[in-house]
Amino acid sequence: MSTAPRTLQPSGMGASWLAACLLVGAALGAGAMYAARGVPGAALGERAEEKKGGDHDKHEPGIVALAEEKQKSAGIEVSPVPRGRFALSKWVTGRLTPNEDRLAHVYSQVEGVVHDVPVRYGQRVKAGDVLAVVDSQQVGKAKLALVGDRQDARIAAVNKDWAQKVYDNTQALIRELEKGDPPQEIAERFRDKPIGENREQLVSAYARLQQTRAENDRSKSLADRGSLSQREYQKAKADFEAAQATYSSLLEQIRFTSGQQLLKAQQALDQARVAEGASRSALVILGYREADVQKMDPLSEGEEVAHYTLKAPFAGTVTGKEVVLNERVGPEKKLFDLADLSTVWVQADIFEKDLPALVGLQGRQVRFRAGTYPGRRFEAKVFYAGDIVEEKTRAVRLTAAAENPDGALKPGMFVEVELPIGADENVIQVPASALQDHEGKTFVFVRLEDGQFRRRDVTVGRTNEQAAEVAEGLKEGDQVVVRGAFALKTELLREQIGED
Repeated sequence: MSTAPRTLQPSGMGASWLAACLLVGAALGAGAMYAARGVPGAALGERAEEKKGGDHDKHEPGIVALAEEKQKSAGIEVSPVPRGRFALSKWVTGRLTPNEDRLAHVYSQVEGVVHDVPVRYGQRVKAGDVLAVVDSQQVGKAKLALVGDRQDARIAAVNKDWAQKVYDNTQALIRELEKGDPPQEIAERFRDKPIGENREQLVSAYARLQQTRAENDRSKSLADRGSLSQREYQKAKADFEAAQATYSSLLEQIRFTSGQQLLKAQQALDQARVAEGASRSALVILGYREADVQKMDPLSEGEEVAHYTLKAPFAGTVTGKEVVLNERVGPEKKLFDLADLSTVWVQADIFEKDLPALVGLQGRQVRFRAGTYPGRRFEAKVFYAGDIVEEKTRAVRLTAAAENPDGALKPGMFVEVELPIGADENVIQVPASALQDHEGKTFVFVRLEDGQFRRRDVTVGRTNEQAAEVAEGLKEGDQVVVRGAFALKTELLREQIGED
């Protein structure tokens, strides 16, 4: 059995309900179109305001509320506005130069031909490093002269020591002879001691004296008893007196000659030592250190005996190199420039109108900056504050020394030097970090009692590197944001953009 679809026919009540729904829909559509064409729609505006107020609380213009956690993360710090001393300064143009106390122009003090140049331009060297080696006949001859003079001095020292021993033993022998002991005993005592020819002369004369003395004594005794003629006695007596005179004369002569021989030996040693010292000094004059000359052994150097070595006088950088291999050089030609750049000098010309700022600056630190390193500040210690005004520039030269451990400061760079020009003792001021700028206006943020922050426009007067004078807009004691103010500025601008 098939069924056909049923068609519903509206009854009287159903028709009335459908008509009412159509009328309401038309009215709502018309209202929407009317509002979209610019007719005020209070309900729509109120809903928009409610939606916007759901993300941010409404504030007075220029006030920022930031949660405590956000303040901490932004690093916000607040400090009361002080009134006090405000340092005044100005920036003057300066330049960097090498430290002239650590700058060397290296020359060869001898003539010769360059044998080796182990360094290159711009190389960093340590004190004592070899810069160049020069083959020089002058050096070779000076070293060989030292060898000869050393040998002469050693020989002279040996001769003097021998003469001293001979002299000392001779004097000792004379003292023993004067005691009158038998000649054989005296000769035995001095058998192994160096005396030279003095031994034979003195002992022989002494033995002869002893012998003639004995003969004289015996002859006198016999003559007194009548057993010996007077003639024989007189002969024995004459022999004794002759031996005695010979011995006395010999003693006097040997005392003198032994002393003279010692003196001559000492003089020869002194002369040899002078010659050796002159040879050492000649090498020192050529640039060798005394300690190096003392250890020098030219005979063991072989072909290097003529090598003259130029060494770095201190650690630094080779900033100039004007020598090549096999070049003939001499004392008149500069070979290297060496600079220790671990420190540099800062120099600035201070004109007459700023001369009062130099009073008391000697020995103090000054700051300077270089355009190459924005935001970075350097310090230098003033060691010369200028004494003479240059006739052409009408300025004095300020010079300070700056540490340069990282080599960032390059001689030749222009810098700006901060010159203190006084201070004002009663100034309302804020740190430079507290100031913010927007649309040509300068402002700060002041913390209110409820913990919010209000933008406060200010008029800035004089400034220095650390702070700024506030001529208008703040009073002493106001709680101003000195760190993290940019975060508040960002929040303030974001809210303003949201409102717009």
